[in-house]
Amino acid sequence: MATFGRMRLDGDAARRVVADAWERWARRCTQLTAEEWAAPTRCDGWNVAALLAHVTPEPAMFDRFADAVIDAPAEITDAAVLLRRFNEPDGAANTQADSLAEAAVSQAAALTPQTAADRFTECALILRATPMSADTTIAYPFVGSTTLAVVAETALMEATVHLLDLADAVGDVEPSTEALTATRDLLIAVPDPTAAIDVLAGRSAPEAAVPANR
Repeated sequence: MATFGRMRLDGDAARRVVADAWERWARRCTQLTAEEWAAPTRCDGWNVAALLAHVTPEPAMFDRFADAVIDAPAEITDAAVLLRRFNEPDGAANTQADSLAEAAVSQAAALTPQTAADRFTECALILRATPMSADTTIAYPFVGSTTLAVVAETALMEATVHLLDLADAVGDVEPSTEALTATRDLLIAVPDPTAAIDVLAGRSAPEAAVPANR
């Protein structure tokens, strides 16, 4: 497949935009009512609580990233390639989908809106205060190794897509323009370029190129 360039956020900008996304999650979590917490989402089988259980970061992940740093070239240096690999028929997005969905439902029982808000807030503060080299290579499940820049881009995509899921379910929250633009540009880079163009131009059925990410 041909590789086409796209505009990407640099390391500091990526940290800032991801932190902003997490802060938006935190603010909305503090406002969730019991009815909203139990509201269904457009993610099959998940209510808002399960959605939060899936997407809420943990401060301990920063220690895991530090421990995973390796002195070697990264095997994956493009988030679109990472997503493409994950979404192959035998990729993690497909083979792990059921277990991830079940885990979110199970973990939701131990989560509260305030706990989720606190975790988002703490992780955003850590991210804003911790300079990270975007070129740092880390060992990464399923693909061998990647860079912190790829991890940041992927984290922003996840936070943005699921924030739209939350907005659809309960309203009163929206991603930043930067987050939307970066997520759009990443997802459109995942499918084969010709297939994506044909779909967007109305020449092919959507199934030819979407979904780009499960």
